[in-house]
Amino acid sequence: MSKDIYDVEMAGAADAKPVPGALELLNWLGSNNIPWCVVSRNCADSILLAAQRANLPLPPLLFSRDTPPVKPAPEALWRAAEALDVPAADCVMIGDFLYDLVGARRAGMRALLVQRPQVEWKHWADATFDTLTEFVEYLRAPTPLVPWEYHHIASQDGGETTLDLLGEYVFSISSSSTDLLPLCLEQASKGVLNFFIEGEGALTAEQWFNLAGLSPVWLDQPVKEVLGHLLHARYPLARLVDDTDGFLLLPETVTVQ
Repeated sequence: MSKDIYDVEMAGAADAKPVPGALELLNWLGSNNIPWCVVSRNCADSILLAAQRANLPLPPLLFSRDTPPVKPAPEALWRAAEALDVPAADCVMIGDFLYDLVGARRAGMRALLVQRPQVEWKHWADATFDTLTEFVEYLRAPTPLVPWEYHHIASQDGGETTLDLLGEYVFSISSSSTDLLPLCLEQASKGVLNFFIEGEGALTAEQWFNLAGLSPVWLDQPVKEVLGHLLHARYPLARLVDDTDGFLLLPETVTVQ
């Protein structure tokens, strides 16, 4: 079976042609000093042959099926990020297949879908571009994109305005509140980005019980550390702030259903 797959990949690589916009994208990356690499589920031989036939340069770092793990395993992308010396949270996966997007989601990276305008699974991406050329044009005159975790808000009437508004607010809560974790995660799901915990304290048994699924390893750990971990995993733009200066306190009326 592996030989059959190898032959199919090599046959496809032999006929490879550059996707319009590919060279322009690589030139843009180079001119902006942005490091990049290739992470592929194909064999290395087919990647090298395809690049040669398409007359496209390859980066020094190339990860293929020959050197597992492979996408969508997050370890495949974490390894690439480490090799690039870039935090995973600062990386963007650009791909045209479902495993590209799922892998990025699992690894805590941003994901952009290109060249697949009709697929049913585009909702996995932070943003989609029908063609690579369209993406390059966007890079030359970028505008803010709504992150994946807030698409459900932006899709509502006035949703993007609400997201902009919530950036000015802070959600303040006592470290002793038994519902601290579920309340903060609820506000984060509505687009709140700033969180202030009044006082210090360690995660109590009652606080742990009030958030189903939380590992017991977090018991008696600083509650700020616990919340920071939870926010980073699901809402990476959300953050804990040291004080409420410069923010508006979040009123109950500023919510998104």
